[in-house]
Amino acid sequence: MNHFLAAREVGLDSPAVLRSAVVTRRTFSVDLAASKEVVRIHRGPVSSLAIEKIDERYILSGGADSSIHIYDLWGEKTEIKTKIRPVASVSRRFGHKFGISGVSWYPFDTGMFISSSFDNTIKIWDTNSLQDACLFDLEAKVYSHAISPIASHCLVACASADPRIRLCDLRTGAFTHSLPGHRGTVMAVQWSPRYEHLLATGGSDHTLRLWDIRRSASCLVALDQHNNYQDPTSPNNLAHNGIVNGLAFSDDGLLLISTGHDERIRLWDTMTAQNTLINYGQMLRNKYKNNLTPVFASSICSPPIFFHPSDDNQVLLFGVFDGKLHKRLQGSYERIACIAWRERAEELYSGSIDHEILVWSPSEDELTETKPLAEQDTWSDDD
Repeated sequence: MNHFLAAREVGLDSPAVLRSAVVTRRTFSVDLAASKEVVRIHRGPVSSLAIEKIDERYILSGGADSSIHIYDLWGEKTEIKTKIRPVASVSRRFGHKFGISGVSWYPFDTGMFISSSFDNTIKIWDTNSLQDACLFDLEAKVYSHAISPIASHCLVACASADPRIRLCDLRTGAFTHSLPGHRGTVMAVQWSPRYEHLLATGGSDHTLRLWDIRRSASCLVALDQHNNYQDPTSPNNLAHNGIVNGLAFSDDGLLLISTGHDERIRLWDTMTAQNTLINYGQMLRNKYKNNLTPVFASSICSPPIFFHPSDDNQVLLFGVFDGKLHKRLQGSYERIACIAWRERAEELYSGSIDHEILVWSPSEDELTETKPLAEQDTWSDDD
Protein backbone atom coordinates (compact mmCIF):
# COMPACT_ATOMS: atom_id res chain seq x y z
CA MET A 1 0.00 0.00 0.00
CA ASN A 2 2.94 2.34 0.65
CA HIS A 3 3.91 1.88 -3.00
CA PHE A 4 0.53 3.24 -4.13
CA LEU A 5 0.79 6.18 -1.73
CA ALA A 6 4.26 7.08 -2.97
CA ALA A 7 3.21 6.76 -6.61
CA ARG A 8 0.27 9.07 -6.02
CA GLU A 9 2.39 11.67 -4.20
CA VAL A 10 4.97 11.95 -7.00
CA GLY A 11 2.32 11.92 -9.71
CA LEU A 12 3.03 8.48 -11.20
CA ASP A 13 -0.52 7.25 -10.50
CA SER A 14 -3.85 9.01 -10.29
CA PRO A 15 -5.78 9.02 -6.99
CA ALA A 16 -8.19 6.53 -8.59
CA VAL A 17 -5.45 3.88 -8.62
CA LEU A 18 -4.93 4.23 -4.87
CA ARG A 19 -8.67 4.16 -4.24
CA SER A 20 -9.03 0.98 -6.28
CA ALA A 21 -6.18 -0.67 -4.37
CA VAL A 22 -7.69 0.23 -0.98
CA VAL A 23 -11.20 -0.93 -1.91
CA THR A 24 -9.83 -4.18 -3.37
CA ARG A 25 -7.77 -4.93 -0.26
CA ARG A 26 -10.70 -4.21 2.03
CA THR A 27 -13.12 -6.30 -0.03
CA PHE A 28 -10.82 -9.33 -0.11
CA SER A 29 -10.38 -9.10 3.69
CA VAL A 30 -14.12 -9.24 4.44
CA ASP A 31 -14.96 -11.72 7.20
CA LEU A 32 -17.55 -12.26 9.92
CA ALA A 33 -17.71 -9.09 12.03
CA ALA A 34 -17.17 -9.36 15.76
CA SER A 35 -17.77 -5.65 16.41
CA LYS A 36 -21.21 -5.40 14.74
CA GLU A 37 -24.37 -7.30 15.53
CA VAL A 38 -27.80 -7.14 13.91
CA VAL A 39 -30.36 -7.69 16.65
CA ARG A 40 -32.38 -10.83 15.94
CA ILE A 41 -36.02 -9.90 15.41
CA HIS A 42 -37.37 -12.27 12.73
CA ARG A 43 -39.28 -15.32 13.91
CA GLY A 44 -38.57 -17.27 10.75
CA PRO A 45 -35.98 -17.51 7.97
CA VAL A 46 -34.72 -14.22 6.53
CA SER A 47 -35.57 -14.46 2.84
CA SER A 48 -34.61 -11.08 1.38
CA LEU A 49 -32.36 -8.08 2.08
CA ALA A 50 -32.03 -4.72 0.33
CA ILE A 51 -29.82 -1.70 1.11
CA GLU A 52 -30.92 1.69 -0.18
CA LYS A 53 -28.37 3.22 -2.57
CA ILE A 54 -28.84 6.91 -1.72
CA ASP A 55 -27.06 7.00 1.66
CA GLU A 56 -26.56 3.25 2.24
CA ARG A 57 -27.80 3.81 5.77
CA TYR A 58 -30.96 1.69 5.87
CA ILE A 59 -31.48 -1.98 5.08
CA LEU A 60 -34.78 -3.76 4.46
CA SER A 61 -35.29 -7.34 5.57
CA GLY A 62 -38.18 -9.63 4.70
CA GLY A 63 -38.83 -12.97 6.34
CA ALA A 64 -40.81 -16.17 6.08
CA ASP A 65 -42.74 -14.93 9.13
CA SER A 66 -44.33 -12.31 6.79
CA SER A 67 -42.70 -9.43 8.66
CA ILE A 68 -40.65 -6.60 7.15
CA HIS A 69 -38.09 -4.62 9.15
CA ILE A 70 -36.02 -1.51 8.46
CA TYR A 71 -32.65 -1.31 10.23
CA ASP A 72 -30.42 1.74 10.71
CA LEU A 73 -26.92 0.54 9.78
CA TRP A 74 -25.28 3.32 11.75
CA GLY A 75 -26.36 1.34 14.78
CA GLU A 76 -26.05 1.94 18.48
CA LYS A 77 -22.46 1.86 19.71
CA THR A 78 -21.67 0.24 23.05
CA GLU A 79 -18.35 -0.48 24.74
CA ILE A 80 -18.21 -3.93 23.18
CA LYS A 81 -19.89 -3.69 19.76
CA THR A 82 -22.25 -1.76 17.53
CA LYS A 83 -25.80 -3.09 17.74
CA ILE A 84 -28.01 -2.61 14.69
CA ARG A 85 -31.66 -2.48 15.66
CA PRO A 86 -34.85 -2.11 13.60
CA VAL A 87 -36.22 1.44 13.50
CA ALA A 88 -39.51 0.44 11.86
CA SER A 89 -41.42 -2.79 11.27
CA VAL A 90 -44.43 -4.13 9.39
CA SER A 91 -45.99 -7.10 11.16
CA ARG A 92 -47.99 -9.89 9.56
CA ARG A 93 -51.18 -8.33 10.92
CA PHE A 94 -50.77 -5.28 8.68
CA GLY A 95 -48.65 -6.77 5.91
CA HIS A 96 -48.57 -9.92 3.82
CA LYS A 97 -50.40 -13.11 4.75
CA PHE A 98 -47.58 -15.48 3.77
CA GLY A 99 -43.79 -15.37 3.61
CA ILE A 100 -41.90 -12.52 1.95
CA SER A 101 -40.09 -13.51 -1.24
CA GLY A 102 -38.44 -10.17 -1.98
CA VAL A 103 -37.97 -6.59 -0.77
CA SER A 104 -36.49 -3.59 -2.59
CA TRP A 105 -36.20 0.16 -2.19
CA TYR A 106 -37.59 2.62 -4.68
CA PRO A 107 -34.26 3.60 -6.31
CA PHE A 108 -34.77 7.37 -6.32
CA ASP A 109 -36.27 8.01 -2.88
CA THR A 110 -36.21 6.13 0.42
CA GLY A 111 -39.78 7.26 1.07
CA MET A 112 -41.08 4.15 -0.69
CA PHE A 113 -40.24 0.45 -0.81
CA ILE A 114 -41.65 -2.67 -2.48
CA SER A 115 -42.34 -6.18 -1.21
CA SER A 116 -43.43 -9.40 -2.88
CA SER A 117 -44.90 -12.45 -1.19
CA PHE A 118 -46.08 -16.00 -1.62
CA ASP A 119 -49.59 -14.68 -0.93
CA ASN A 120 -49.64 -13.77 -4.67
CA THR A 121 -49.24 -10.03 -4.12
CA ILE A 122 -46.85 -7.14 -4.66
CA LYS A 123 -47.22 -4.25 -2.22
CA ILE A 124 -45.93 -0.69 -2.50
CA TRP A 125 -45.24 0.87 0.91
CA ASP A 126 -44.97 4.42 2.23
CA THR A 127 -41.85 4.32 4.41
CA ASN A 128 -42.97 7.12 6.72
CA SER A 129 -46.44 5.78 7.53
CA LEU A 130 -45.67 2.08 6.93
CA GLN A 131 -48.98 1.83 5.10
CA ASP A 132 -49.36 0.03 1.78
CA ALA A 133 -50.11 2.64 -0.89
CA CYS A 134 -50.81 0.16 -3.67
CA LEU A 135 -51.41 -3.57 -4.09
CA PHE A 136 -51.03 -5.79 -7.16
CA ASP A 137 -52.66 -9.24 -7.08
CA LEU A 138 -50.89 -11.59 -9.50
CA GLU A 139 -53.02 -14.64 -8.63
CA ALA A 140 -49.85 -16.75 -8.45
CA LYS A 141 -46.93 -17.13 -6.04
CA VAL A 142 -44.43 -14.31 -6.51
CA TYR A 143 -40.81 -15.49 -6.31
CA SER A 144 -39.05 -12.20 -7.00
CA HIS A 145 -39.50 -8.71 -8.39
CA ALA A 146 -37.31 -5.90 -9.69
CA ILE A 147 -37.52 -2.19 -10.40
CA SER A 148 -35.06 -0.48 -12.74
CA PRO A 149 -32.37 1.68 -11.08
CA ILE A 150 -32.22 4.04 -14.08
CA ALA A 151 -35.60 4.01 -15.79
CA SER A 152 -38.25 6.69 -16.02
CA HIS A 153 -41.08 4.22 -16.65
CA CYS A 154 -41.61 3.14 -12.99
CA LEU A 155 -42.37 -0.48 -13.91
CA VAL A 156 -41.97 -3.35 -11.45
CA ALA A 157 -41.24 -6.67 -13.18
CA CYS A 158 -42.64 -9.71 -11.36
CA ALA A 159 -41.41 -13.32 -11.49
CA SER A 160 -44.13 -15.71 -10.40
CA ALA A 161 -45.59 -19.19 -10.81
CA ASP A 162 -47.35 -17.78 -13.88
CA PRO A 163 -45.11 -18.29 -16.97
CA ARG A 164 -45.83 -14.71 -18.01
CA ILE A 165 -43.75 -11.85 -16.63
CA ARG A 166 -46.15 -9.21 -15.36
CA LEU A 167 -45.24 -5.51 -15.41
CA CYS A 168 -46.79 -3.32 -12.69
CA ASP A 169 -46.96 0.45 -13.23
CA LEU A 170 -46.42 2.44 -10.03
CA ARG A 171 -47.91 5.56 -11.61
CA THR A 172 -51.30 4.09 -12.44
CA GLY A 173 -51.47 1.21 -9.95
CA ALA A 174 -52.32 -1.19 -12.78
CA PHE A 175 -50.66 -3.87 -14.87
CA THR A 176 -49.35 -2.53 -18.18
CA HIS A 177 -48.73 -5.77 -20.09
CA SER A 178 -47.34 -9.29 -19.85
CA LEU A 179 -44.33 -10.94 -21.46
CA PRO A 180 -45.13 -14.50 -22.62
CA GLY A 181 -42.35 -16.93 -23.48
CA HIS A 182 -41.38 -19.04 -20.48
CA ARG A 183 -42.89 -22.51 -20.16
CA GLY A 184 -42.94 -22.75 -16.40
CA THR A 185 -42.42 -20.82 -13.18
CA VAL A 186 -40.33 -17.67 -13.50
CA MET A 187 -37.82 -17.59 -10.63
CA ALA A 188 -35.59 -14.56 -11.26
CA VAL A 189 -35.91 -11.15 -12.88
CA GLN A 190 -33.46 -8.23 -13.21
CA TRP A 191 -33.46 -4.91 -15.08
CA SER A 192 -30.36 -3.82 -16.95
CA PRO A 193 -28.56 -0.86 -15.31
CA ARG A 194 -27.46 0.25 -18.80
CA TYR A 195 -30.63 0.13 -20.93
CA GLU A 196 -33.86 1.05 -19.19
CA HIS A 197 -36.07 -1.18 -21.34
CA LEU A 198 -33.88 -4.31 -21.18
CA LEU A 199 -35.05 -7.06 -18.83
CA ALA A 200 -33.51 -10.45 -17.97
CA THR A 201 -35.55 -13.37 -16.63
CA GLY A 202 -34.81 -16.97 -15.64
CA GLY A 203 -37.19 -19.82 -14.94
CA SER A 204 -37.92 -23.44 -14.21
CA ASP A 205 -37.83 -24.23 -17.95
CA HIS A 206 -34.00 -23.85 -17.70
CA THR A 207 -34.07 -20.77 -19.95
CA LEU A 208 -32.64 -17.29 -19.50
CA ARG A 209 -34.33 -14.67 -21.65
CA LEU A 210 -33.58 -11.04 -22.53
CA TRP A 211 -36.54 -8.79 -23.30
CA ASP A 212 -37.10 -5.37 -24.83
CA ILE A 213 -40.37 -4.40 -23.18
CA ARG A 214 -41.15 -1.82 -25.90
CA ARG A 215 -41.54 -4.45 -28.63
CA SER A 216 -44.65 -6.45 -29.38
CA ALA A 217 -42.46 -9.54 -29.81
CA SER A 218 -40.61 -8.65 -26.63
CA CYS A 219 -38.19 -11.57 -26.31
CA LEU A 220 -34.89 -10.65 -27.94
CA VAL A 221 -33.07 -13.90 -27.27
CA ALA A 222 -33.11 -17.05 -25.15
CA LEU A 223 -29.49 -17.45 -24.10
CA ASP A 224 -27.86 -20.76 -24.97
CA GLN A 225 -25.03 -22.25 -22.89
CA HIS A 226 -23.49 -23.72 -26.06
CA ASN A 227 -23.77 -20.43 -28.02
CA ASN A 228 -25.92 -22.13 -30.66
CA TYR A 229 -28.33 -19.51 -31.99
CA GLN A 230 -29.97 -20.97 -35.09
CA ASP A 231 -33.27 -19.77 -33.63
CA PRO A 232 -32.51 -16.99 -31.09
CA THR A 233 -35.83 -17.30 -29.23
CA SER A 234 -36.23 -21.09 -29.35
CA PRO A 235 -37.33 -22.72 -26.06
CA ASN A 236 -34.61 -25.31 -26.76
CA ASN A 237 -31.92 -22.70 -26.05
CA LEU A 238 -31.04 -23.69 -22.49
CA ALA A 239 -28.90 -21.48 -20.27
CA HIS A 240 -28.65 -24.13 -17.54
CA ASN A 241 -29.43 -27.81 -17.06
CA GLY A 242 -31.77 -26.96 -14.21
CA ILE A 243 -33.96 -24.21 -12.81
CA VAL A 244 -32.47 -20.73 -13.30
CA ASN A 245 -33.01 -19.01 -9.95
CA GLY A 246 -30.45 -16.20 -9.76
CA LEU A 247 -29.44 -13.25 -11.96
CA ALA A 248 -27.16 -10.25 -11.47
CA PHE A 249 -26.00 -7.53 -13.88
CA SER A 250 -22.62 -5.86 -13.51
CA ASP A 251 -22.75 -2.13 -12.70
CA ASP A 252 -22.13 -1.18 -16.34
CA GLY A 253 -24.72 -3.67 -17.62
CA LEU A 254 -22.25 -5.33 -19.99
CA LEU A 255 -22.11 -8.60 -18.05
CA LEU A 256 -24.81 -10.86 -16.64
CA ILE A 257 -24.27 -13.66 -14.13
CA SER A 258 -26.78 -16.50 -13.93
CA THR A 259 -27.00 -19.39 -11.51
CA GLY A 260 -29.15 -22.51 -11.49
CA HIS A 261 -30.01 -25.84 -9.93
CA ASP A 262 -27.35 -27.51 -12.07
CA GLU A 263 -25.04 -25.82 -9.51
CA ARG A 264 -23.23 -23.90 -12.23
CA ILE A 265 -22.50 -20.20 -12.55
CA ARG A 266 -22.39 -18.67 -16.02
CA LEU A 267 -21.16 -15.28 -17.21
CA TRP A 268 -22.84 -13.76 -20.26
CA ASP A 269 -21.83 -10.90 -22.55
CA THR A 270 -25.05 -8.90 -22.88
CA MET A 271 -23.89 -7.18 -26.08
CA THR A 272 -23.40 -10.43 -28.00
CA ALA A 273 -25.59 -12.81 -25.93
CA GLN A 274 -22.59 -15.15 -25.73
CA ASN A 275 -21.69 -17.46 -22.89
CA THR A 276 -18.12 -16.48 -21.97
CA LEU A 277 -17.44 -20.13 -21.02
CA ILE A 278 -15.63 -19.20 -17.81
CA ASN A 279 -15.42 -22.17 -15.44
CA TYR A 280 -16.33 -21.34 -11.84
CA GLY A 281 -15.85 -24.90 -10.65
CA GLN A 282 -18.23 -27.10 -8.70
CA MET A 283 -18.10 -25.47 -5.26
CA LEU A 284 -21.59 -23.94 -5.37
CA ARG A 285 -24.55 -25.71 -3.74
CA ASN A 286 -27.93 -24.57 -5.05
CA LYS A 287 -30.91 -26.93 -4.85
CA TYR A 288 -33.78 -25.05 -3.18
CA LYS A 289 -36.67 -23.57 -5.13
CA ASN A 290 -36.22 -19.95 -4.17
CA ASN A 291 -34.52 -16.93 -5.65
CA LEU A 292 -30.78 -16.93 -4.90
CA THR A 293 -29.14 -13.76 -6.18
CA PRO A 294 -25.37 -13.26 -6.51
CA VAL A 295 -23.97 -9.78 -5.85
CA PHE A 296 -21.18 -7.92 -7.61
CA ALA A 297 -18.67 -6.16 -5.35
CA SER A 298 -17.54 -2.59 -6.07
CA SER A 299 -16.91 -1.93 -9.76
CA ILE A 300 -13.48 -0.46 -8.99
CA CYS A 301 -12.17 -3.72 -7.49
CA SER A 302 -9.24 -5.10 -9.44
CA PRO A 303 -9.71 -7.91 -10.30
CA PRO A 304 -13.54 -7.71 -10.44
CA ILE A 305 -15.23 -10.09 -7.99
CA PHE A 306 -18.70 -11.17 -6.90
CA PHE A 307 -20.29 -12.89 -3.91
CA HIS A 308 -22.61 -15.89 -4.16
CA PRO A 309 -24.57 -17.51 -1.29
CA SER A 310 -24.36 -21.29 -1.19
CA ASP A 311 -26.67 -23.88 0.36
CA ASP A 312 -23.82 -25.25 2.51
CA ASN A 313 -24.01 -22.29 4.95
CA GLN A 314 -21.36 -20.11 3.35
CA VAL A 315 -20.85 -17.25 0.91
CA LEU A 316 -18.37 -17.80 -1.92
CA LEU A 317 -16.20 -15.02 -3.35
CA PHE A 318 -15.30 -15.56 -7.02
CA GLY A 319 -13.19 -13.71 -9.55
CA VAL A 320 -15.42 -12.56 -12.42
CA PHE A 321 -13.04 -13.24 -15.30
CA ASP A 322 -10.79 -16.02 -14.00
CA GLY A 323 -13.49 -18.10 -12.26
CA LYS A 324 -11.21 -18.52 -9.24
CA LEU A 325 -12.71 -19.11 -5.81
CA HIS A 326 -10.84 -16.52 -3.77
CA LYS A 327 -12.51 -16.99 -0.40
CA ARG A 328 -15.19 -18.79 1.57
CA LEU A 329 -17.10 -16.72 4.13
CA GLN A 330 -17.98 -19.17 6.89
CA GLY A 331 -19.73 -18.53 10.17
CA SER A 332 -23.45 -19.00 9.55
CA TYR A 333 -24.99 -22.00 11.32
CA GLU A 334 -27.69 -22.50 8.67
CA ARG A 335 -28.28 -22.01 4.95
CA ILE A 336 -27.82 -18.45 3.70
CA ALA A 337 -30.85 -17.37 1.67
CA CYS A 338 -29.91 -13.82 0.65
CA ILE A 339 -27.09 -11.28 0.67
CA ALA A 340 -26.73 -7.51 0.19
CA TRP A 341 -23.58 -5.45 -0.48
CA ARG A 342 -22.93 -2.08 1.17
CA GLU A 343 -20.48 -0.56 -1.25
CA ARG A 344 -19.33 2.54 0.63
CA ALA A 345 -18.25 0.53 3.67
CA GLU A 346 -17.23 -2.65 1.81
CA GLU A 347 -19.61 -4.63 4.01
CA LEU A 348 -21.71 -7.68 3.21
CA TYR A 349 -24.97 -8.56 4.96
CA SER A 350 -26.44 -12.05 4.83
CA GLY A 351 -29.81 -13.46 5.89
CA SER A 352 -30.18 -17.13 6.78
CA ILE A 353 -32.87 -19.63 7.67
CA ASP A 354 -31.83 -19.58 11.35
CA HIS A 355 -33.54 -16.14 11.57
CA GLU A 356 -30.19 -14.29 11.72
CA ILE A 357 -28.74 -11.37 9.76
CA LEU A 358 -24.94 -11.43 9.87
CA VAL A 359 -22.46 -8.65 9.11
CA TRP A 360 -19.25 -9.36 7.18
CA SER A 361 -16.78 -6.47 7.30
CA PRO A 362 -13.12 -5.78 6.38
CA SER A 363 -10.69 -7.15 8.95
CA GLU A 364 -9.02 -3.74 9.44
CA ASP A 365 -12.37 -2.31 10.62
CA GLU A 366 -12.45 -4.99 13.29
CA LEU A 367 -9.00 -3.93 14.52
CA THR A 368 -10.09 -0.29 14.64
CA GLU A 369 -13.18 -1.16 16.67
CA THR A 370 -11.38 -3.33 19.23
CA LYS A 371 -8.32 -1.12 19.78
CA PRO A 372 -9.95 1.28 22.30
CA LEU A 373 -10.95 -1.67 24.50
CA ALA A 374 -7.38 -2.90 24.56
CA GLU A 375 -6.16 0.54 25.66
CA GLN A 376 -8.68 0.97 28.49
CA ASP A 377 -7.51 1.22 32.09
CA THR A 378 -7.87 -2.25 33.63
CA TRP A 379 -6.94 -1.26 37.22
CA SER A 380 -9.65 -1.90 39.80
CA ASP A 381 -10.43 0.20 42.87
CA ASP A 382 -8.97 -2.53 45.08
CA ASP A 383 -5.56 -2.02 43.47
